Amino acid sequence: MRWDSLFDDLEAQLAEQGRAQLRDEIAENTRIERATAELSGSLSRFHGCELSVKLAGRTEIRARLGPCAEDYFCLETDLSQWVIRYQAVESIALPAATRPAAASSTQGRAIRFSAVIRGMLRDRSRCQIYGIHGLPIAEGTLGQAAKDFLVISTHQRDEYVRSSEPSAQLMIPLGSIGWIVATALN
Repeated sequence: MRWDSLFDDLEAQLAEQGRAQLRDEIAENTRIERATAELSGSLSRFHGCELSVKLAGRTEIRARLGPCAEDYFCLETDLSQWVIRYQAVESIALPAATRPAAASSTQGRAIRFSAVIRGMLRDRSRCQIYGIHGLPIAEGTLGQAAKDFLVISTHQRDEYVRSSEPSAQLMIPLGSIGWIVATALN
């Protein structure tokens, strides 16, 4: 019958309009999601993967990605640990062969940069501090980590801070720090 074919045709057109509208909504939601993505959330999906990171001052490191927060992320090699502020990053080469994991919503996000420095202070690791432009600021052992500054006891690379011997100390505002490298004690 002609009525049957007419209604079949109208139902097909309506179904196609619904599918087209759904495709448009999905595309718009994808655009919104991509436009509102933040670096820390996007980067945290690669937790545990090896990344190549170019930093200010022509510094490049290849290391495993650790926790990511809103203003910094951590990298680790067999010999050192890096805490890097996003403001010192020029680019991050993502691994080609690895599929990113689902982002962990709690991983490092609420831990402040100063709290990470306090953790490094407890380890008494030898640290090198670089400014946001990639220039070295200080090398030595952390002595204090406050809310917006740190104090580092500077000494030669092959020496350690001893309480009986005074050493030079520097007070460094956290805002001027690009990254900190903690070297494992052997």
